[in-house]
Amino acid sequence: MPVKPILAVFLFLVALGAGSVAAATVNVTLSGASPANFENRLSDTGVEVARFVLTGSGGSVVCTGVTITFTNPTGADEAFTAVRLFYDANGNNTFEAGEELGTPGGVAPNGSAATISFNTGFTVPVGSRLLQVTVNTGSNPAAYGQGFRFSIAAGADVALSSPGTDNVTGTFPVQGNTVTVRNSVTNLLAGTGNPAALRTVPRGTQNAAGLHFRLDCLAAITPGELVGLKLQTLTVSLNLGSAAHATVISAVSLFNDDFDALFEPNTQDILVQTRTSADVAQWQLSGAVLSVTFDGAAIAALSQVNSGAVRAFWVGVSFNTSADAQLEVILNRTGILGTAGGEGDFISTAIASVSGNVITVTGSGGGGGGSKSNGVGEEGGCAVSEVGALPWLMALLALLTLILQTRVKAQGAWRH
Repeated sequence: MPVKPILAVFLFLVALGAGSVAAATVNVTLSGASPANFENRLSDTGVEVARFVLTGSGGSVVCTGVTITFTNPTGADEAFTAVRLFYDANGNNTFEAGEELGTPGGVAPNGSAATISFNTGFTVPVGSRLLQVTVNTGSNPAAYGQGFRFSIAAGADVALSSPGTDNVTGTFPVQGNTVTVRNSVTNLLAGTGNPAALRTVPRGTQNAAGLHFRLDCLAAITPGELVGLKLQTLTVSLNLGSAAHATVISAVSLFNDDFDALFEPNTQDILVQTRTSADVAQWQLSGAVLSVTFDGAAIAALSQVNSGAVRAFWVGVSFNTSADAQLEVILNRTGILGTAGGEGDFISTAIASVSGNVITVTGSGGGGGGSKSNGVGEEGGCAVSEVGALPWLMALLALLTLILQTRVKAQGAWRH
């Protein structure tokens, strides 16, 4: 074989081997420190929504930019004023202003595109470096309840300076978890003094303990931030034995609870608002269900339940003396509305409703006056008849008298 062809083949093989040696790879994975699913308020800045790990091998990899993909692009336009990308160039596991890629201050979603490209060059050495996506939330309430996930959707979304030599690997899309825009997240729970059994109260009872409930306003999961629940309305349902029983109910009242598990209406537990049938819009009977709404200035005056705090309330039910009745007081999660709306002030679906158990109103034991209070200072609100103990006392007195007379007679017989 002539020398020149042999030399050409040799040089080709050398070049091929050199190319193989020079090839480097960057692998993309989701960091274990990337946020779990979380909720976050409006008007916040620098909220981390995803963190990726770029791992170089076979040599340094020069990148010319990264494209970030996000779900719900239409909603993103309402939720975020900026999406920002940071590359931890110095490998100290923190993200500094000088490490921002793309336009300083970030780029706002445009409402249609589901991607944003950050075209700033950086080098991934052999080893690992972090890539962080953050957002600034806007002030548009239309964003409440909307969720978003951020990802590096494909290997091509990490742009390379030498794409013919270097390459990108990973299981794509490499996707972060969901951030949902909320003002607050609250759990509805039964209060510690909530009646645990059926109760019977006399006609005319005032402020029978109908329901004890609590609102646990949750602290946000890191890195999220939540504000708190400012109540706008509370609507309780009274499930009646029949529609006619509504005429026996003279009032339904909401009280602040002092957290001692006892119902002490108008003393330790301060009245918030009372509703009667005269409040036509807030007193609605549908079939055998009476819906009573607490709203207006009295509810607006309640302080906010801050994120991480708890507030408890009692519902008291008053009766006239006209007839017997039966009812159960229930608060559904849908009956709780905050000023940020149902999506902004989200009531958790973990517990759908809380019941205060069944109250039976009878004509026995109490009768007429209607001034007796039946609170759960009596734990469970069970009424005791004011005359029920008298026959027992009379019988006991008669028995003691009989015993005394028998002993006297026996002593007299012994003396004789």
